[in-house]
Amino acid sequence: MAYLNEQERDKLLDELKDMKFNRAKYRLARMDPKGRLAYYRNVQMSGEWHTKYILEGLGTIVTLVEVNKAENTQAKNKQKFEFVNIIVEPTPGNRT
Repeated sequence: MAYLNEQERDKLLDELKDMKFNRAKYRLARMDPKGRLAYYRNVQMSGEWHTKYILEGLGTIVTLVEVNKAENTQAKNKQKFEFVNIIVEPTPGNRT
């Protein structure tokens, strides 16, 4: 499988922008047989939850960013996440 070049990564970004979080997550999970989920809803920055997929066969790393819009942050089952950003970047081995 060939690595994605910059134009193909931009096309992937545009495609994912129109999707909801679960649909984007499903698309990334099925896109590359060598791909894997690095982490799910991990707090990397204050107020942001990141989900990261490493698509090794495509030479791409995709990070889905969410923010929590729930008023009561104490109740774990009442969380309301809003899908706000997508970060698509090449892996270190991808030089295209």
